[in-house]
Amino acid sequence: MTVRVRFAPSPTGKVHVGNVRTALVNVLFARKTGGQFILRFEDTDLERQVDDAEQNMLAALKWLGMTPDESIDHGGDFGPYRTRERDARGDYKAALDKLFGLGLAYECFVSKDELDMIRRLRTSRGLPSGYDNRHRDLTEAEREAFRKEGRVPVIRFKLLDGEILFEDMVRGSVRYEAQHLGGDPVIVRSNGMPTFAFAGAVDDINQKMTHIIRGEDHVTNTAIQVRIFEALSGGCPKFAHLPMMLDHDGGKLSKRLDSLSITQLQERGYMAEAIVSYLAAIGTSVDPTLGTIDELAERFDFAKMGRAPVRFDLDQVDRLNAQIIHQMPWGEVKDRMRVLTSSNMDEATLETFWYTVRPNLKRLEEVTDQFNLCFAEIQPANLGADDASYIRAAEETLPKGPYTKETWGQWVGTLKEKTGRKGKELFMPLRLALTGVEHGPELADLLPLIGEDRARKRLHKAAGK
Repeated sequence: MTVRVRFAPSPTGKVHVGNVRTALVNVLFARKTGGQFILRFEDTDLERQVDDAEQNMLAALKWLGMTPDESIDHGGDFGPYRTRERDARGDYKAALDKLFGLGLAYECFVSKDELDMIRRLRTSRGLPSGYDNRHRDLTEAEREAFRKEGRVPVIRFKLLDGEILFEDMVRGSVRYEAQHLGGDPVIVRSNGMPTFAFAGAVDDINQKMTHIIRGEDHVTNTAIQVRIFEALSGGCPKFAHLPMMLDHDGGKLSKRLDSLSITQLQERGYMAEAIVSYLAAIGTSVDPTLGTIDELAERFDFAKMGRAPVRFDLDQVDRLNAQIIHQMPWGEVKDRMRVLTSSNMDEATLETFWYTVRPNLKRLEEVTDQFNLCFAEIQPANLGADDASYIRAAEETLPKGPYTKETWGQWVGTLKEKTGRKGKELFMPLRLALTGVEHGPELADLLPLIGEDRARKRLHKAAGK
């Protein structure tokens, strides 16, 4: 049996780390087992659909090294790969006809107001909120009467009472009582569009999915889909539900989707390998370590995945990202440096700058601040009266240029002898005057980039002259 897994997002917004984590686990499992990863779009929510969402998803997956084996762009033997196109072909009508033939589907004419009243009434009686299946056994005469009132029905699936049991590769055995799941679910809306639970199950059957890997927020949906799978095909795929991912503070990730979209992370200088390496480890017993998709797939194991919610920690991504950047040669970044610095500086100087600041970078975006620190006007940090007089002495002893790496040592040696200062009292005021910040690259490396003219002007300004 060839493993077939899928990622089936709605094209309704930005691609964020929550999307990517779900897709990534599918990719890793497919690569480890020699299987196939399919991307399809469940485009049933027309009101929220975003025009370029599909291509943004494909571009993000490609950048992350997670290109699907089958999709709207890559083709495949089990297309089409959009819900609306499969609907137009008649996939869901055929499945619906089968459910009607089995006596497991029916028209429901309950209005929204009536449904709200049913839910409130059930809640007041201590019963699970939901629909009470009151239109499950309408006669044809009753249905016709509702039609004459102008009511447009939804189609519901008969969720017959009894135990629903399935094995989960993360959660183990999962049991539900069907009568506690909120009543018969809608499988076709009044506008004729299939719902997520129904369309997803039909597509999974027709596209021969062997495993369904998604977030734990779908566990209840899975219980319902198990019954649909059994009715339509006599069996089910295997399931794995990933623990919920929270933000750094333990809140819902959805509150930070703008800052954690793949586009923004890419623009801020995060590397694809750092993102996927961290997401491959989150929620498992394995510490995040860098690796290619194939290397991460080789290490992947559902047995190492916990069930507790996990927090997305951007600091961990920073750590991995820094490891990548600190090894990046000039040739890999020179085009990006031109964009980030908006500079026409000669390449030799820009290359020297890169190797000087590289050990201090976590993200490529930080190059802009480091460039300004070296070559733009800065605001020196405030100095006390004693430090101001010390900076005046530093200005008086500043050597003539051009500078080399040895210039810094020679200069501070002179200052030490002249002022008697040493340690932090010797170095920190100089750093604050020359860069405006307390931390950064070694000043022995920075001083040749800053140059005599800028250094003298910055010292003069810091001394209050």
